[in-house]
Amino acid sequence: MPRIPDAHADVFDRFVRGPALVREALAGTGPATLNRRPPGQDWSMRDVVIHLADSELVAAIRLRLVLAGDEPELPVYDADLWKRKLLYIFRDPEAAMSGFQQARYGTAELLRECAPDAWERTGNHPQIGPLTVADLVARGADHVDEHIAQLRALRGESA
Repeated sequence: MPRIPDAHADVFDRFVRGPALVREALAGTGPATLNRRPPGQDWSMRDVVIHLADSELVAAIRLRLVLAGDEPELPVYDADLWKRKLLYIFRDPEAAMSGFQQARYGTAELLRECAPDAWERTGNHPQIGPLTVADLVARGADHVDEHIAQLRALRGESA
């Protein structure tokens, strides 16, 4: 049975822990806190949670395209446009967290079954350039870390 290559084990563990860490950062927040947008901030905690769910769907597709394709072109999206057009202000953050968690864990399950050399498969991001599966997983882990820091700042906590 394939397993995560040792070289990628730490980042994979960070990747898998992402949803639990977001839930931890959200613990004890009520609707007023979730919806508060401090002066000078364009995003509320609710917006961040919905964004994580939506971006995870894109990330899951990117990873699958790379695993199944031959250097595929990877999709891009405009997070601010999605926030406006997909009405983040009205979306349920708990449903979004559930979707984020399911998408992340589904991708983790897929990665556990991949041959070790699959981590070196490459796709082409139009704005960034070539990205391997390993790069995509690392970016996914980093993305969550960045937004956890943002959630803490929106709560008024120090990092």
